[in-house]
Amino acid sequence: MPDTTAVTAASGLKSRAAALEPSLAARAQATEQLRRIPDETIADLKAAGLHRICQPARFGGAEAPLDAACDIVAALARGCSSTGWVAGVYTDHQILIGMFDDRAADAVRAENPDALVSAGFTPGGKHERVDGGWRVSGSWEWSSGCDHADWLIVGVLLPTGPDGAIEPNYCIVSRDDVVIEDNWHVMGLAGTGSKNLHVESAVVPDYRALPFRMAGAGGAARGQTDAPALYRLPHPPCVPFLLAVPSLGIAESLLDAVVEQMAGRSSRGVRVAEHQTLQVHIAEAAAQIDAARLLVMRDTGEAMAAMHARRELTLLERARNRRDHAYVVRECRAAVDRLFTTLGGQGIFLDNALQRKFRDMHAMSGHFALNWDIAATTYGQVALGIDPQTNLK
Repeated sequence: MPDTTAVTAASGLKSRAAALEPSLAARAQATEQLRRIPDETIADLKAAGLHRICQPARFGGAEAPLDAACDIVAALARGCSSTGWVAGVYTDHQILIGMFDDRAADAVRAENPDALVSAGFTPGGKHERVDGGWRVSGSWEWSSGCDHADWLIVGVLLPTGPDGAIEPNYCIVSRDDVVIEDNWHVMGLAGTGSKNLHVESAVVPDYRALPFRMAGAGGAARGQTDAPALYRLPHPPCVPFLLAVPSLGIAESLLDAVVEQMAGRSSRGVRVAEHQTLQVHIAEAAAQIDAARLLVMRDTGEAMAAMHARRELTLLERARNRRDHAYVVRECRAAVDRLFTTLGGQGIFLDNALQRKFRDMHAMSGHFALNWDIAATTYGQVALGIDPQTNLK
């Protein structure tokens, strides 16, 4: 059964996230110009406890269920897309670290429970075996929120597979071992500060390395049968919903703004709201957004229920979730495109906040984990009894 304490804590966090929407919206343009999350926003998130949504309860975190965490992140994205994205990334990593040996979480959290964790996941880098661990070096891209991170997770190819085969591992390194390259100059999600990371020589103890296959395998395979349900999830088919749900916040807030503006607008003496075409666009966009939210809540709720029942997800469930990561973003992007078109010429002015939502939505949909072509073919392969080309375990 779900932890009622965690559910109650998550409800409080959702209220605090909603309360931040006006200030995040007021700061959105400055966030974009700064090309990272402002210090003031990080301070607001920490003051509200929104940097510890899925942090283990043993460190004072909320340990919120995945479905509740997705709802909270979507609420933050209503005010600022970049803030919602980075909050989703930080929350993802709270869950991921819970899949490591407990000593890894102790290293990250024990001295600083407020520590934030960013990542560069694309496998690469160089390694050298040292006593009790690895010395790693290399460069990684796309590290959202890295400017405020205390720790970084990087993907490193290590000989940890069967018979010493090389395989990708998540490796946790200290911020002291990382140089950030200020290369983030982009047209959307500019405030995420998703910059390059460079590591020259960082020692990673064995307990701060986790093979990708183990993160994807689920709690039983990791030997975490007694761990909280949240940390027994298989990572790839479940946790990336935290990257998909900022699209809900963007689309829902744009829908509200368009309805408010169009309800009072007139053109040549005729109320724009009287046009049936506008009414249909509003209805279609609202239905797409509602459907996307329902998919997120169904999939994440069922994943948490399976973990509480100590049942591993089937391959088809994994493929379905992977499909829905991308489908949710696809439908929200379609809704955003439909809504933005209704704004006409007014929408293209840079002092109109709604054009930023349009750009952010399109930037988000380009993420590899949210790619519809890959996700759709993966689901189709599993549904038809074909071995998937994308690793779901």
